[in-house]
Amino acid sequence: MDHLQVFRYQAEPYPRIPLLSEKIVYDGLPLSEYADRCGFDIDRLYQRDFTQHRRDQTASFLQNWLFFGTIQGILGSQAPIDINQFIEQDEHGLRLCTKTLEACITAWGAEIEALAEESPEKCRAALYNAGMVQNTLNKIYHNLTNATDNPLSPEATLVLGVLGCTFDHAFKWFWDLGKGRTWGLHNVAAARMAAAGWCPRDIAVSREFFSELPMFCASYMERRSAPFDHWHCSAELCLLNQIDETTYVTQHRTKGCQCQHVLPDQAEIRRIIDAGGFPVICVTSTTPAVSTTKNGSASSSAPAGGGRRLKVEVKAGSSSTSNYYTAVSHVWSDGLGNPNANSLPYCQIEFMYDRLNGMAWKEAYAFVSELADGKIQEYDEEWEQTKIIKPLGKGFKAVLGATIRNVITPIHQYRNNPVRFWMDTLCVPLDKPYRKRAISQMKEVYARAHMTIVLDSELQAFDARGCSDEELVTRMGLSGWMRRAWTFQEGALAADMMRFSFHDGPTALPLWKGEDFYGSFAYSNPKTAKVLASMEEKFANWIGVTEEIKIPQSRLYEMALARKTFSLGRIALEDSKLLFIGMKAAWVAVSAYYSIPRQQATRLIGVWNGLRIRATSHESDRFICYATSCASTGTEQKVLQGLLNLPHEQRMKSWVGMQPVVPSGLLFIAGERYDDPGYRWVPTKVHPVALDDDGFAVREPQSEAFVFKKPGFIIDRGLESEAKEAPAGTRLDKAFTIFDSETGLRYSVGFIDMPPADVACATGPTAIILKLRVGNRAPEYGLVKETGALLGNAVKVGARVYGDFVCRVEVGLIIDDDETSEPKQLQARLLEDEQEWIVR
Repeated sequence: MDHLQVFRYQAEPYPRIPLLSEKIVYDGLPLSEYADRCGFDIDRLYQRDFTQHRRDQTASFLQNWLFFGTIQGILGSQAPIDINQFIEQDEHGLRLCTKTLEACITAWGAEIEALAEESPEKCRAALYNAGMVQNTLNKIYHNLTNATDNPLSPEATLVLGVLGCTFDHAFKWFWDLGKGRTWGLHNVAAARMAAAGWCPRDIAVSREFFSELPMFCASYMERRSAPFDHWHCSAELCLLNQIDETTYVTQHRTKGCQCQHVLPDQAEIRRIIDAGGFPVICVTSTTPAVSTTKNGSASSSAPAGGGRRLKVEVKAGSSSTSNYYTAVSHVWSDGLGNPNANSLPYCQIEFMYDRLNGMAWKEAYAFVSELADGKIQEYDEEWEQTKIIKPLGKGFKAVLGATIRNVITPIHQYRNNPVRFWMDTLCVPLDKPYRKRAISQMKEVYARAHMTIVLDSELQAFDARGCSDEELVTRMGLSGWMRRAWTFQEGALAADMMRFSFHDGPTALPLWKGEDFYGSFAYSNPKTAKVLASMEEKFANWIGVTEEIKIPQSRLYEMALARKTFSLGRIALEDSKLLFIGMKAAWVAVSAYYSIPRQQATRLIGVWNGLRIRATSHESDRFICYATSCASTGTEQKVLQGLLNLPHEQRMKSWVGMQPVVPSGLLFIAGERYDDPGYRWVPTKVHPVALDDDGFAVREPQSEAFVFKKPGFIIDRGLESEAKEAPAGTRLDKAFTIFDSETGLRYSVGFIDMPPADVACATGPTAIILKLRVGNRAPEYGLVKETGALLGNAVKVGARVYGDFVCRVEVGLIIDDDETSEPKQLQARLLEDEQEWIVR
């Protein structure tokens, strides 16, 4: 398993798999006949009978056939491959080794691509042969895992599943071939995670977002979360992060510490909020004695043993270059919350000071060092036009040589730059009027911050240096910070200037760190960016840069090359992106581009799905996090303040009523809905279920109605099959069948939710609006039932259908001609995919 991802912090190594025969006897002939050539009845093997020969002989045969035979059968389909490269000698003897497997698969992929150009028929034949080899391996592998007399050890069996899964990942990576087979590695990984004490919530998230091999690898990753018995946790909720404010205790940095709490000036915090601003905490190292504020609260305190003293002040937040501040995002379960006062122990203030002090300078230094050393190689079209990066780097190199730090460090020390930060515990007042106003300002707080730092106790137990991008993202994605809804909206508002704090310092989210050079600290402030841009010509002329800057090949071409290189690490990164994709959707810049309905819907859907896997201690807070993350303009921020003043059960309805665009998936998700006419289709809250429909509805101008564009049916209740009329006033509260006379197709309709008791679907036109046309999915999904919304009092006026939302249904195509067992059948007419609907 040498080709699998290795973590810097790994709980245990992958199993060693010994070679079970003294020599490889796979003869290179057709794999399908190998069992017969070795004296095994393949039908008995398919029936889980592994008793035809001695146990050791059978084990040796199975390894030769299923491991080496599969490799030769797939990778050697065009030319024989040297099997010996998959054997290695170690101190225990000969073992299986897959160090070269990824490279061999990459070469094989290139051969298939070349074969496709030479002869499409031969290419199809090669891929068909590879699929048959995989089917044989998959069938026997599952037989072995379920057999009571499996002659292979668990490790020798497991490597067969890992091998087969690796090839299926390759098929998906190169050619996006189908859904692939399953190898049971999700279950193996889940069992390992549970045995290691992982929370069921983290296991469920891993199963949902990671494909088989990335999850299997993640199960070998070392975790250092707080000691906690997750026995009572569920797949949806980790109780470790749930907070009970009546019993919550703010933590000190060390057990037994008795330092005083530091309470920032409350009057100043309220004054700044009254003036329409937001407060930040300013901490400076100073030697004078402890001072007090005008209201008598301590503004600084020192440890009992003396030493450094910190002065704590409250300032108005600003994004000016001289008053940079950092927004702090954290989980209260790590001990940095306080439900009783806007204060923290002195030791925690000192920790914040030490953690944040000089962070911006360190990042600037790292950035400049990479410029001078020529390590930054990311270009996009806009950057190609400005062409600043290389002369800028050469300029710093010429001026500072190899001692850039000698200039930056003295400047920092001379300024004695104070640490400014915003933190909810200290900056969001507890009294409700000010608290609501402070929460409504969070968009501005995070937008103006030069950086948002994520504090998570588990991440801070590891060094980021030396970890691969895949390891970093996996740790970030499974951290306690990722479990909470409040931290989602903080990360969503922070955009790409978010950093995760590890033991050795802050680290950017690796997924998109190279996509936009302007996301670096040096270009995070408009003034800084303008100054640096104006230096381009001066630097170029000064250091004698006259040659044209050579721009590397386009990023699209680089991505295409990367796509042709098979890498399980890249697959793990692609999987990890799904954990953060909702947050990324919220990072879309506010511009004319954002005003496009499609982009608005993408943001709303992304935020909803991002919050789905996160929890809050108060369910009503989920809506606040959702609305805050979705708000992108000043107008929306003002509207948010009004929503927070409403009873929490009315907020979702009012929010929908103010939106120009809503996701059409709201029609089809599970969960409680409003009873109010016109809003029966609207969920009462942000339910923790996925919005898996990327469609959207646009509000009609000067109206409260939304126009959905979806396929569906108009049903005539008065034209039943065999001319039987439905009795007047009957309800459609059971399964029924609809018949489309134009196509001759019949569809079954079943109720997912029961219709409300006061909603009568009487005789007359009804309708069904579908999430997706039945039978319109890719072939590998088969004939699945599609979710729809049943509408009562349906009427078609011109090109639109109007109707009252009743409940959700599922619609499936009936392919059996036997109508005797079907429920009553109603006449229906299938409408086009872009049919316009107005749902009341």
